[in-house]
Amino acid sequence: MSIRFPKRSWLVTIAACAAAASAPAQAPSARTNAAPTPVCAAEQYRVQLKTQPTPDVYLALGGCLLNANRPHDALEPLEHAVQLGPGIESAHRMLADALSRLNRNQEAEAEWRAALKIEPASKAALDGLARSLIAQGEPEKVITLLADADRDENLNIDISQAYHKIGQLDDEGHVLREALKADPDSDRLTAALVSHLVDTLYTNDAMQLSEDIARRKPDDVEAQRILLRTLVLAEERSRALVLGERLVTLRPHDADLLNLTGLLEYRAGEFDAARKHLQESVALNPNDYNSRVNLGKVLAEERDPAGAALQFRTAISLGTDTADVHFLLSRALRTLGKTAEAQQQAAIAQQKQRDQIDRAAADLKASLAAESVKAGDNQRAAELYRDACAADPGDAGLQYRLAMVLDALGDAAGEREALEASIKANPKFALAQYQLGYMDFKSGNNAEAEQHFRATVEAVPGNAQAWLSLAATLATEQRIPEAREAVANALKADPANAGAQNLSRKLNEQQ
Repeated sequence: MSIRFPKRSWLVTIAACAAAASAPAQAPSARTNAAPTPVCAAEQYRVQLKTQPTPDVYLALGGCLLNANRPHDALEPLEHAVQLGPGIESAHRMLADALSRLNRNQEAEAEWRAALKIEPASKAALDGLARSLIAQGEPEKVITLLADADRDENLNIDISQAYHKIGQLDDEGHVLREALKADPDSDRLTAALVSHLVDTLYTNDAMQLSEDIARRKPDDVEAQRILLRTLVLAEERSRALVLGERLVTLRPHDADLLNLTGLLEYRAGEFDAARKHLQESVALNPNDYNSRVNLGKVLAEERDPAGAALQFRTAISLGTDTADVHFLLSRALRTLGKTAEAQQQAAIAQQKQRDQIDRAAADLKASLAAESVKAGDNQRAAELYRDACAADPGDAGLQYRLAMVLDALGDAAGEREALEASIKANPKFALAQYQLGYMDFKSGNNAEAEQHFRATVEAVPGNAQAWLSLAATLATEQRIPEAREAVANALKADPANAGAQNLSRKLNEQQ
C-alpha cells in the first residue's frame, strides 16, 4: 500500500471538468557516525571575524561548534552566515542542523526548505527535512516528499520510519528489503530491517540477518553491534555478555555499548560492574533515557532509592513515558517514604499499562485485518479494523484503513464516518482529508470538497495530485483565477503531470 492518493477516473478525464466549468451558470550532519570533535579552532575563527566578517568565516565557526556538539553556540554565527549569504545552501543547511539538534524542528524545517530551494538535488537537505517532519509528527508529508525521490541510505531509512509511524509495516519492510538488496553491506539498513523484523515478531529472521552481517564483517564494530542488540532482545545473555565485553574493549567510550553491557550485567546480577558501565554511559550521553533507566534499576538493587528515583525522573523528562518507568519510580518513592507521590506514579503506570494493552490489541487486530485484505476478505477485514479502532480510537491511520476497506465494500456511509473519525484524531492526516474531498466532489458538494482539498494541500504542499483536485473543484465552480493558481502549484510540484497540463490549457483558453 502506498501513501500516494488514490487515482480517480475524474482526474484522468480532467478536461471534462474544465469544459463543464466553462459553461455559463556538505556540511556537518547529525547522521555522521563519527564521534564529535571535542576541540575546534573556535577562538581562531572569532579572531578572524574581527577583520574578515564574511559568510565563509561565520560558516567555519558554526561548523566548528557543530562538530564539537555545541549547537546552541553555533546558532549565532550560522544565523549571521545566512543573513550575509542568503543564497548559500550550506549556510541554511548547517543552521537547520543546529536547530534540529536543539529540537527546534519547525524552525529547522524552514531552513531545510530554504536549502532545497537553492539546491533541489541536495540529499542532505532532503534527509534533514524528512527528519524534522518526523520529529513534528508528520510522517505522511515525509512519504509524499520521498516516494518518488532518488533515495540514498539516509532517505530510505527516513521513508521506512515514516511508514512505521503510520502503521504501514508492509511498506516499511519492502523499502528496507529493496534498499538492502542494492546495498547488502549497509550496517544502518541492516539494523533498521532487523528492528522491523523484531517489531513484526519475525525474531528468527532478525537473528539470521544479524548473524549473517556479523559473520561477513567480523572487524566491523557496527555490524557486531547489530548482533549484540539482537542477542539482548532474544535474551541470549551469555553470548551477548561475551560479545558486549569484547566490543567495549574495542570501544571503551561508546555510550551505547556501555549501556548494553551494563544492562546485561544487571540481568546477570553483577550490579557493581553494571553500575560502573552505566554511570560512564550516562556521563558520555546524558540525554539518553535508556541508560538512565538501566542505571536506576541497578541503584534500586543496591538500595539507593534516592539515586534510582533521580534517574527515573530524569529519564521521564527526557522522553520515555512507559508504564514500567512510572512503576519503578513509584517503588523508589515508596521506599523513600513519599507515599502520596508514589501512589500518583502508580496510578500513571496503571493507566499506561491499560493503554499499552489496548494498543497491543489494536495492533493485533490491524495485522489480522491486513491479512484478510490480502486474502480478498474485505468483510472480515472491516470487522477486524472496527475492533482495532474500538481498542485505539485515537489512531487516525487505523480509521483510514477501515475507511478504505468500507470503500471497497461500497459502504459510503461507514466510509465517511471512519474518515471523519480519522481527521478528528489528526486534522493533518492528508489521506483522510483527500478521500473526504473526493467523496464530496463526487456527490456535488463542492464547498466541502474544497475545504478538504485545501486541508490536504496544507498538509502536503508538494503533492501535485492534491493541487490538481483542488483546481478541478474550483474550476467546476467557475472560480477560474483560483483554479489557475491551484493548477500552477500542481505543475510546480510535477511539471510533467499530464492532467495538470491539460487543465491548465483549458483554463487558459477560457481566460
